[in-house]
Amino acid sequence: SSSSGSSNGLPSAERSSGRSLRDKHVSLISARKRLLLRQVGGKAALPSHLRLAINRERILEDTVAALFDRPVSELLAPRVSVRFENEPGVDGGGLTRDWFDSVGRALAEHAQRPGGAALLATAPDQTLIPRPVGSDYGDVSLEQQEQFRALLALGRFMALAVFHEHPLPVSFSFILCKYLLRVPVGMSDVRQLDPEFYNGRVASVLKANGLQETNAALGEPLTFVSAASEVCPVPEDLKPGGKDMIVTEENKTEYVQLLCEAYLCGGIRREIQCLLQGFWDVLPPEILLQSDISPRELSVFMSGVADLDPKEWRRHSSENEHTQIHSWFWELVQEMDPEQRCMLLHFATGSSRLPPGGFPDLRPPFAVKVSESGSGLHLPHAHTCANQIVLHRYASKEQMREKLLQ
Repeated sequence: SSSSGSSNGLPSAERSSGRSLRDKHVSLISARKRLLLRQVGGKAALPSHLRLAINRERILEDTVAALFDRPVSELLAPRVSVRFENEPGVDGGGLTRDWFDSVGRALAEHAQRPGGAALLATAPDQTLIPRPVGSDYGDVSLEQQEQFRALLALGRFMALAVFHEHPLPVSFSFILCKYLLRVPVGMSDVRQLDPEFYNGRVASVLKANGLQETNAALGEPLTFVSAASEVCPVPEDLKPGGKDMIVTEENKTEYVQLLCEAYLCGGIRREIQCLLQGFWDVLPPEILLQSDISPRELSVFMSGVADLDPKEWRRHSSENEHTQIHSWFWELVQEMDPEQRCMLLHFATGSSRLPPGGFPDLRPPFAVKVSESGSGLHLPHAHTCANQIVLHRYASKEQMREKLLQ
């Protein structure tokens, strides 16, 4: 995520243990199969197929119904076999691929529709995140229960795509990938998703004398309540009794951390929890953590490794300046392997996938900005809503390579 000094920069494909994405995927699936064998007491008890009958006209409803209460041992069967109602064809693999792709496209298409009963919504960086069903607290209606069950089934579907190696034609929010791996979310994520909110509500409070200036601008002391957002239009206490708790120099770091967490997932905490639960049914958190996967790598497992042409990438980028830093950056993109280029695209845009039309259709166009603040010791950061990577004035191409792949 976006950061200038922590180790949150773009993780290289071999980030933590010198292993490629492929190796990590193999170890994840092997660990899951071993755990399943221990749980059921041997292969004899395991189903050989996950069989699904789906009506294409009701592809999301049928998928939710098919996955919600299936035993996990069936979800993890070695083969998936899909039959589309009223369509001829025996599934030799093509229909399964078609099912994963069609569900992914339907999720993205429904998310674009304003309001309504879609399960997912589009985040500022065009990735998918759960749509609010109800408030984070209080009773749940029968209709809301249906939505929560559907989100649980969707979590199972996402994990199945990873388990069976069928990347989906959509990108899920990086915030979700962090939660799936129990990685805390916070300031760096807000900075990346919404630089305006970060500068106006976070950086402005953290800087020297920032709290005094903010209080003066507000005309009253800042308290522990959330900022109004589209998802949560009514501000809520960030902790019990928050509206009566004044922000001070001593507690302002805790305040901005809680503010950022509420900004990222306030109003959709239950929804996120249902999605996580479904995903973890298939790929439990301890297995994910054992396999040493980063949130960015998990996102690439879900959306796939695209073959990105470095020349096309540069040709369709918006470049207002041509400095030595820019030249080094594009040379490094050329020298990266396909996995590393995918991770770089994800770091800058929030997705390892391009729109159907490729780089020319990326909106806004990819941009490389050189920051005047910070030094060559700082890691790059990104603004995913603007498809922009921010580099510092590195002393050499080697120093830039080291920071990009850290």
